Amino acid sequence: MWTDPVTVVAERYGLSDVGLAKICRKLSIPVPTRGYWAKVKAGKKMRRIALPALQQAPGALLPRATLAKLSPEKSEVRSVARKKAAEVRKAVTDVPVPEALADPHPLVRAAARRLRQRDGWTDERGLRYAPGEVLHLEVTKPSLDRALLLVDTVIKRLREISVSVRVDGEKGRTVLDSEGTLLEFKLTEVVERSVHEETPAEKRALRRYWDSRARWNPEIPHPRVPRFDYHPTGRLMITVGHYPSRSWRDTARTELEKRLGQVVAGILILMDELRAKEAEQRRRREAHERAEARYRYLKDRRDREVARLEQLEEDVANWERASRLRAYADAVEREALSMGEAGPELHEWLAWVRAKADWLDPRIQVSDPILDAPEPQRPGYFYP
Repeated sequence: MWTDPVTVVAERYGLSDVGLAKICRKLSIPVPTRGYWAKVKAGKKMRRIALPALQQAPGALLPRATLAKLSPEKSEVRSVARKKAAEVRKAVTDVPVPEALADPHPLVRAAARRLRQRDGWTDERGLRYAPGEVLHLEVTKPSLDRALLLVDTVIKRLREISVSVRVDGEKGRTVLDSEGTLLEFKLTEVVERSVHEETPAEKRALRRYWDSRARWNPEIPHPRVPRFDYHPTGRLMITVGHYPSRSWRDTARTELEKRLGQVVAGILILMDELRAKEAEQRRRREAHERAEARYRYLKDRRDREVARLEQLEEDVANWERASRLRAYADAVEREALSMGEAGPELHEWLAWVRAKADWLDPRIQVSDPILDAPEPQRPGYFYP
């Protein structure tokens, strides 16, 4: 940071300048003050702040942070992504929220109708939701009107920039669609919880249950005492995506109504990130498929060559066997002729030997009626 600006150093490690500054503060590493590099560029000699003395309690572990330097390719990709994200944030202006819901989007109208029904209450947290039927909203009744207004504003703004919204009933989710790139969308109310303390009425019910014969009767249910108490806060949160994902929520200083421009810009940026991720996954998949095809080609070629060589070795061995049989038959015939013992039995035997030699010889295509026939099968005990 004292040789190059924080923004330059952070980019080498795939971090933002704010993220790198946080790591430096955590490790008590001093960084140049605002205007340091401008003064250096102007030719002014600046003093560098020395590292402070390490203050550590006995036996305490030292704070650590691991930074992995990015390859030039990844650094370039992230640099381009950051520039594009900055352009998107600059292009997307603030999104004003009307005071009341007017001419709502059909999906918002359907969600309002469904979640205002009595059976819209679906869980012990007091939240209404039906993501398999309408937009994925999880809010309490007091927050429902505000949630519908926020969602309606976001949907209409997204529609202006060619991002459509639909409900995937089969998977129970709301989907943002930009040219085939899909992002999951939901708006939820933050609910806090605390450990439930049994009320006097619950204690009496439990005591009656255990003191009576009811516990031996399976038809009488055990008194239900919740483990937790849930406390809806009225603070809303918008979440898009699954992995990667982004979320925006009400804070103590800023409500979501004043941050919808950030929400829309964040959705577009996440769409670009997801599109780039999907493109990279396709590239990797195609490269893997090409490598697999190359592997199969080389493997098949090698297997065929091995099979040809084995067949060749077998043919050579059979040819040598056939040659030995013929040589042996010739030797026996010469010896019998010299001794005047060449009778019909010998001629029949010599014909049989030479026929077997021809059958073994790979150069001669002949069939043996006995050796080429199927191997006989032993009959079973109850063979007819």
